[in-house]
Amino acid sequence: MRCCYLMVMLGVMALSGCTNVAGEPPTTLTRTDGHVMETPALLEMALSYFSGAGYDCGEDSRSELRCRKDLRDLYIHQTHAVVEIFEDKEAGHHLLMTTRWDEGLIPGELISSEFENPDVAGFCRSLEGSGQGVCQITE
Repeated sequence: MRCCYLMVMLGVMALSGCTNVAGEPPTTLTRTDGHVMETPALLEMALSYFSGAGYDCGEDSRSELRCRKDLRDLYIHQTHAVVEIFEDKEAGHHLLMTTRWDEGLIPGELISSEFENPDVAGFCRSLEGSGQGVCQITE
């Protein structure tokens, strides 16, 4: 009996706490003329767009803006998307990064490592459509 209990506990510990992170390549945000976008204007536009898309946004000590949206919230597994904007003063542009976090009992081997955030694509279309800036994938 004790052996079975130990085996069950080891099995539960092996499956619990699986975390898988996937992301898109960083995106460079610049004005249409190639200059640095004004940080307050960019953050106001990003905050408005991502809040409207269901993200919970706020400031983070590491980034200019951090937004999070729950994609799946099951008892055994949660998935959320994170969008962050960083200012790279040395390079003269802003970086937009997006990641997907999967946490729970589903092993990482069963979760796709590919991630494309349609909200980021929509934000880039909105940015270009307004004439305020462009998004370029950073390789």
